[in-house]
Amino acid sequence: MSEAATQYYQNLIAQNYSPEQAAQFTAQHYPGFQAPVVAAPAVMQQPVAMQQPVAMQQPVAMQQPMVMQQPAMMVAGAGQKSVLVSYLLWLFLGWFGIHHLYMGRGVGIWLVSLITFQGLGFWWLLDLFLIPASTKANRGGVNVIMQG
Repeated sequence: MSEAATQYYQNLIAQNYSPEQAAQFTAQHYPGFQAPVVAAPAVMQQPVAMQQPVAMQQPVAMQQPMVMQQPAMMVAGAGQKSVLVSYLLWLFLGWFGIHHLYMGRGVGIWLVSLITFQGLGFWWLLDLFLIPASTKANRGGVNVIMQG
């Protein structure tokens, strides 16, 4: 009889499994395991109100982890953008569309603005008025990120 099998058996007994249950579970992991024969100590009966049946369940080592899928994850503090930083990026690097990336408008908007030179300056001037609303929309404090 291996040391590991005996230790596994003793751990199951310590978790309030009956000797029969512990021997059965141990035999599943360690084929050929035989429960040690020990003289049964005198057992004092507890009052009936204190006795609780041990539910038939698998030992902790055999339980499969429960996998739960969440449709969305809440991220605190994500998306808080500064209006000042957005305006500075717009002023100094606006022709390259860097402020779109900072505000989280997406790579598609950035590429279109980069290729068209900010709509030949029209979108660049339009962003002068749209930056405050875009940064406030991202200041909600908690954004929902969808998981696949």
